[in-house]
Amino acid sequence: MTHRPFPAPRFEKTNMPLYFRIILGCLAIGGAGFTIRALWTGIAYGRNWTPYSRDEQPGMFAFLVFGNLVGIAIYLWMAAGYTLEDILAPFGLRALFR
Repeated sequence: MTHRPFPAPRFEKTNMPLYFRIILGCLAIGGAGFTIRALWTGIAYGRNWTPYSRDEQPGMFAFLVFGNLVGIAIYLWMAAGYTLEDILAPFGLRALFR
């Protein structure tokens, strides 16, 4: 018997309607568009379309771009049919949703 220090995560697919997966995919594409535009122009838009420049406010710019990337990853993960609980399993945070 082989002992593993951490159990391997088991991902479970959900029975999600196709139209919901399409909506999540479109949200991911829209988020990718906003992120590419922010990286290209150097201006990321926050709440109420407040602009944050890469040159004048680099911390807020980086925070918004990172938030977009996390959102895109979550949308794509859920569009593939997995649950939000499963995306946190490799980080040991799966119990947050139980």
